Amino acid sequence: MRSSISSLRGIPVLSIIVFAGLFAGACTPPPHEAFFDKPAAIAPFTLKPGDQIDLKFYYTPELNDTQIIRPDGKISLQLLGDVDVAGKTPEQVRKELIAAYSSHLKNPDVAVVVRSVNERRVYVGGEVIRPGAIPIPGSMTVLEAIMDAGGFNLATAKPKSVVVLRRQGDKWQGTIVDLSPIDKAKPVPLYELEPRDIVYVPRTAIARIDQWVDQHINKMIPEIINSAGGSVAGAEIWWEIYK
Repeated sequence: MRSSISSLRGIPVLSIIVFAGLFAGACTPPPHEAFFDKPAAIAPFTLKPGDQIDLKFYYTPELNDTQIIRPDGKISLQLLGDVDVAGKTPEQVRKELIAAYSSHLKNPDVAVVVRSVNERRVYVGGEVIRPGAIPIPGSMTVLEAIMDAGGFNLATAKPKSVVVLRRQGDKWQGTIVDLSPIDKAKPVPLYELEPRDIVYVPRTAIARIDQWVDQHINKMIPEIINSAGGSVAGAEIWWEIYK
């Protein structure tokens, strides 16, 4: 022990401190990487076709009404006729109605109350454990929907090419969402879903989403929708084919 101590007497004190610091650093495990993004802000609630709303006029209760938003996103009101409300928050609708009724009423103050929300769901198919329809009463990301469907089928799924299909007019638009970083505990896109979206987890990577959608969806879905009698039924049949 004495010989060991004496052997250190010729070493500068600073060198001993540096050596001790390096040794301690080598023995201390690195801090865990903070690999999760901050939670995404919750999107504001917007009205959708099938939702039921109450309109309460404070000073003209004879105009009080209960409306179910039509498939075209509109409601029909006294004095105004058709009013487009889908895709707007209740507060936005309230402000627009006050402005619209201001030329008809002295005190057009109105409350827009959501009485009931139409059944909202997305379809998750492909290489997941439990493909099917997933209810989304609030906000939901692609990854959350897949987890609700039991998660990826790890033997066959390609998380790098998860497809999200969304109805735009008379066609489906596709987006590829890369969820492969989750295998490496890295951040993944917080892609928010909308009601009636279709989430499809493929077996193989998809290079061109526009070509894939045109080949697999847009050329096939019109016939399916026409025979099924509506876009929702068409989406269900498409999911049955591709699950």
